[in-house]
Amino acid sequence: MTKTSTSKNNVNLPTHSMFQPKTDIESDAEIDLFYDQIKSKLDGLAKNPQDETINKILAYSRSK
Repeated sequence: MTKTSTSKNNVNLPTHSMFQPKTDIESDAEIDLFYDQIKSKLDGLAKNPQDETINKILAYSRSK
């Protein structure tokens, strides 16, 4: 027979000090900053797709 037990100290549980809740304003600011960093790359993808991407889309549309 196997005996199991659970520790009384919660060493594997995160503590409240590990996490600092952010306000909505801070979260929105981080999202805006991230978007500003990748905006030009996203715009480039939307306006200038690679030929391979266009060919894959056309091939898929013909198969359906």
